[in-house]
Formats: sequence, C-alpha cells, structure tokens
Amino acid sequence: MKKASRSLVCLIALVLALCAGCSSGVKTSSSTPLLPSEARLNGMYEHCQTIQVKDGASTAEFKTATLPSLNPITVNAVLKRSNGMHINGTWKGTPLAAVLDSVGVARPYKQLRVEAWDGYVGRVAYDVAARPDTIIAYEQDGKPLPRDDGPARLVVASEDGFFWIRMITRIEVIR
Repeated sequence: MKKASRSLVCLIALVLALCAGCSSGVKTSSSTPLLPSEARLNGMYEHCQTIQVKDGASTAEFKTATLPSLNPITVNAVLKRSNGMHINGTWKGTPLAAVLDSVGVARPYKQLRVEAWDGYVGRVAYDVAARPDTIIAYEQDGKPLPRDDGPARLVVASEDGFFWIRMITRIEVIR
C-alpha cells in the first residue's frame, strides 16, 4: 500500500511538474514577437491621432479626436481597391475643407500631398479636396474605423481607392 501511495505521489508530482513546465513555456500576447506586418504598425494608431498640416512656412497640428465636433456628415461611397475589390460603406467624418479651415489653410491651393504612416503618399487636387463628399472619416457603417486604418482616413467618394488614404500623419499644402 505504501508503495502504491508513493507511486501515486510521484505520478502527481510529475504531472504537476509537466503542467508547470507547459504553462511557463506558453507565451502571452505581450511577450509574443510581432510579425513583420504587425511591427510596421506598432505605435501607428497613437501616432496618427495627430495630423501635421504644413502650409508653406507654417505648420499646424490637427487632433483627430476633434473630428466629431466639426459638423460631421455621412457619405455613402464605394471604396474601389486596385485588386478589384469593392467595399460599399457609409462613412462618417468631417469635410476635408472644414478640417483645413480649422487650422487656417487659405484657399485656393493647387493640391494636397497626403502622407501615411506606412510611407504611402497621395496627391489630391484642390477641386477634389474642396468637394463636400471628400471627408476625413472616423466611422464606417456606424462603427469606429478598423484600428489598422488608424483613427481617421481620407474618403474621396468620387475617386478610386488610391485617394482613400488611411493612417494619415501629414498633409502638405502645395500652392
């Protein structure tokens, strides 16, 4: 009987040791190394909460958190991606013209150079930027934008996806 008890105790100790070893080897999300695609977005969302607007020698900062206070509108538009995919959506945001007005950008100008966190750069002509359905959106279909898009994105209802810039960090006014 003593021998069986000792064997049982040894077996329990072995199982506990194995379980402890297994649990200590499991990586939590905070210790899991980021994939290259995740690493390039590390810190993006926080950084993109402020958009730098450069107009000649002056530079202003626009906080995306203020978008809802600038008379937002809703735009029904289709995002046409280069891979042929179409995303129908209802986008809520502030007209780009109102955003630029809020930081003192005078009209007219030739174009805007819009930079994204991931290095993408798009150019938007004045006549497109001034359209009322060209907005800096913060919602899609009644929900905040997907985190990978950033807190705000440019939605240009009249143009294809090349103009729909996400993860905006900087807008430069070209005169």
